[in-house]
This record gives sequence, structure tokens and C-alpha cells, in this order.
Amino acid sequence: MGAWGTKLYQDDVACDVKEEYLNRLRVGYTNEEATKEVIEYNSDFINDIDDGPVFWLALADTQWKYGRLLPEVKEEAIKIIEQQTDLLKWKENKKQYQRRKEELEKLKEKLNTPQSPEKKVTKIKMNRATWKIGDVLAYQIKAEEFKDTKWYHKYILFRVIGITKTNIGSLPENKYYDEQNVVAIYNWYGDGFPNIDIIKDLDFLIIEKIYYKFDPNTKLSSEIKRLEISKAIFSFNSRELKKLDIKVLMHDEKYIQPEENNLYISWYNVNNIDWLVYDFERAVNKKDN
Repeated sequence: MGAWGTKLYQDDVACDVKEEYLNRLRVGYTNEEATKEVIEYNSDFINDIDDGPVFWLALADTQWKYGRLLPEVKEEAIKIIEQQTDLLKWKENKKQYQRRKEELEKLKEKLNTPQSPEKKVTKIKMNRATWKIGDVLAYQIKAEEFKDTKWYHKYILFRVIGITKTNIGSLPENKYYDEQNVVAIYNWYGDGFPNIDIIKDLDFLIIEKIYYKFDPNTKLSSEIKRLEISKAIFSFNSRELKKLDIKVLMHDEKYIQPEENNLYISWYNVNNIDWLVYDFERAVNKKDN
């Protein structure tokens, strides 16, 4: 059971259903379309003895709050409450059983009261990649935690080598997704912007990664070391980009995107981008410039 309390949204399924339904409204689905698709997407949950009741309760509650409660959804939720279907999994703990029962009685009372007019739902803004494949970027380390190190105010370089996509919840990923830039880190740092001419001669930073391979026959794990290009995914919004002040040193439309090959990769946002210096600390054959 993915529940950590007796409140309706102290449950993974309830939280997921709420998000999935609202996300569909946020990208322009009608109430009926959003409801139909969420029901179809969660067919496995609906048929589960524990999760099925939670699905209908959460969907009914969310629709009521946003002035969109459909009669058939209300009917399912009320039936679950009256037949005490959802309470079966709580019966072994009397205190939790009673709390959950009271929670559901409050929900039933609410669902039987007039709902408010339809509330406006904020539209989802899908993020798109900031830079093009081939762009060379420069960034200056400014985090105070590095103030007493050699990295403070040093510039480091990146090459944009790809664009990755991440889905938005359970929305159809071929239509609704965010984009992020994938960059490779150059084995270079300096006190200012480098001469563009040297970039063609620079290598990417190489990290020695340790993996563990499990042998099901011996039940033992063996250590495997592998050298990998240090890559990063950059995930910033427009406001964060202004704060970071990442400079585009050059565009290269002819740059050939390298093969992925499961290269070492980290995910950076506005709060942790300066941690890139740790890749330099761990790098193989790193050079001081």
C-alpha cells in the first residue's frame, strides 16, 4: 500500500490521479476527455482491490474542487464510501480505520454539496532547449562554497552535444514534453574566455566510473572500472539563465552529435551547477591551465 496516512492525499495513487487529471486540463483537454484518458491510463489501478477505491475517491474530490465533478465519477465515489470498500485495508488498525472512516464521511458530505463554478486551470508551459547542438558555452564558477579554492571565478567550457526530452507526468510523451540540453564538459578552465581557435584542440573531461556487476550464480558483485566522458543535463528556465549568465562563445551548425554509449551524466539546475568542479577533481589526466 502506497499510503503513509489516512488523509486522502497521503497516498501515492491519490496524488498521481490528481496530477494526471489536472495536467490534462492544463494542456487543453475538456473535462470529459481528461476523465476518459485518466480512467484508461489507470485501468490497472482501478481493478486493484486496494488502489481502485482510492482512484475514484481522489478523482471525485479533485473534480469537485475544480467545479467539474461528473455524475458518474460522483456515483462511483459515493458507492465506495457507502459500501466501505476502501476501509478493508485499514481494518487491522482500529485507530487508522476510524480516522479513515471519518475522512471518507467528510468527503461524502462534500460531494453531496453544490460544487463551485469551474475554476480556471493554469496552462502548462513546456520548456524547450535553450541552445543548439554544436554551441560552445562558457560559465564562471561563483558559488561561495568554492571561494577559498582554486575554482572560484574560474571559467569552464561546455559543448552542447544533444537535446533530451522528459515527459510531463503521464501525458502523451510524443506531444507533451520538456526539453533539456545535454553538454559535454571540456578539460579546460581559465581566468577568462579562451581564444576560440583553441577549442578545436581541446578534449572532453574524462571520469573514471566504478560499477558493480552482480553474478547470480556466485551471488557476488565484482567491481568494474570504466572511463567515460563527463556529460551534464542543463535544466534552467529563462529567469535562472539570466542569473547564471552562461555565454555562447560560438555556434557550429556542422558539429556532429557523438554517439551516446551510456556516457556518465549528471543533472544540473540553478542551485548546483557549480558542483561541476567536482568532475574536474575526479577527472583522469586532468590538466591545469
